[in-house]
Amino acid sequence: MAAYPGGEVGFGVAAVLTHAAIGFTLGSVLFDRPLAGTLGGVVADVDQLFPAFFGPPFVHRGITHSALAAGIAVAVVARRDRRAAGAVGVGYLSHLLVDATTPKGIALAYPISTENVGVLLRAHSPTASVALWLGCGLVMLLHRYDVGREIRSRIRIVGDWVRRGARPPG
Repeated sequence: MAAYPGGEVGFGVAAVLTHAAIGFTLGSVLFDRPLAGTLGGVVADVDQLFPAFFGPPFVHRGITHSALAAGIAVAVVARRDRRAAGAVGVGYLSHLLVDATTPKGIALAYPISTENVGVLLRAHSPTASVALWLGCGLVMLLHRYDVGREIRSRIRIVGDWVRRGARPPG
């Protein structure tokens, strides 16, 4: 894997920024709750703050990187705001998905199974991180300028022409 500027610290910063950017994007676009999406995107890494002497399951990619923890986070937030819970959920799941593409994988079924699962795509490499940031930026631009509305409008117009048996001008 290519090295990050700043070594392990640079990697850590890039990882948090990647998870935050994806959570922000999904929370914004899908639920209009960018902060909740951002929180969902980064909260799984709270395990980085646990003292090492706690040991399992309070280790990095332990219980906080499981479907159980994601479900608990969503349930807690859903008591106050269902849309925010949706944003936390997609942010959290995006975090798990990205971490599942690294060599270590994640223990998704913890505590039922401690086996790490995943597929090696190296989503935390410098190149992949930049690609994810750019992708999030593009999605936010398209969302900001409501490009989807314009596309839906054009599809509707073509559909109307087809239903009437007419041909588009041109």
